Amino acid sequence: MAHMQTRKKGTREVKAYPEKCAGCMSCALACSWTFLGAFNPLRSRIRINWPGDAQRTIIFTKECTDCGVCVEYCNFNALEVVES
Repeated sequence: MAHMQTRKKGTREVKAYPEKCAGCMSCALACSWTFLGAFNPLRSRIRINWPGDAQRTIIFTKECTDCGVCVEYCNFNALEVVES
């Protein structure tokens, strides 16, 4: 079964599927550019972690607004916005 992390705020959810993540950081770059005007994944609201060969994790910071910018720029379908 696939590991999935879900953030929920109101009627919008961002679902993450770490097993699909390639680690390209496009989501983090798009997030940091949108909110900070700089390409800096260390300051984005989404964090991609992959210690060694272990399974990747996708973490959203508390500043995440579930806007979906990260989803738009993910080329590997590792992120999804679901309206409820």
